Amino acid sequence: MATRKVKLTGIAEWAKVFPQNRDMQGFDGAYQDCNGACTIDLILDDDNLATLKASRSMKRGVPDQEGRGTKVKLVRKFDTGRDWDSGAPVVKKSDGTNWDYDLDGTIGNGSTVEVVLSVYDTKMKSIVGTRLDAVTVLDHVQYVPDTAGEDASPSTAAENNKAKCCFNLLPKQLVAPFGGLPFKEIT
Repeated sequence: MATRKVKLTGIAEWAKVFPQNRDMQGFDGAYQDCNGACTIDLILDDDNLATLKASRSMKRGVPDQEGRGTKVKLVRKFDTGRDWDSGAPVVKKSDGTNWDYDLDGTIGNGSTVEVVLSVYDTKMKSIVGTRLDAVTVLDHVQYVPDTAGEDASPSTAAENNKAKCCFNLLPKQLVAPFGGLPFKEIT
């Protein structure tokens, strides 16, 4: 089983790459069995996406809503039971020094980062794994938390503020949520 190291540069969003801010749940509890996972959404341009695809990674991504490229979620499980692929990825500053979460803070949305991935073959020939190994912050954008929610990103905070503003301008409406649940009045 061969492992390929892949280096990509892109725009970071939702960087949860430290033990202190890792994703403890994942979608539908996917990371509960491994004590959480360090994750980062990386927006790739066409060249970096081509490099990822050429590595035979199964990661395909989705178009970024702001038209900046293709967004790919990269993951490193926190506790796999093995020391070589567990824990947080190595996180460094552009000058090569280690990033200190307590001093340097969280990596904000819009930061330019370089990541190193391990793309590896598995025992099942049709399955290729992709693991986040390292993050280098090339251009840091300060994380500014939303006062309404501690997990919100700066862009989400701005969107939430716009949404609150706009809802105040609309007349009262009745909205039917998915699944046939009772109507809820929005003011």
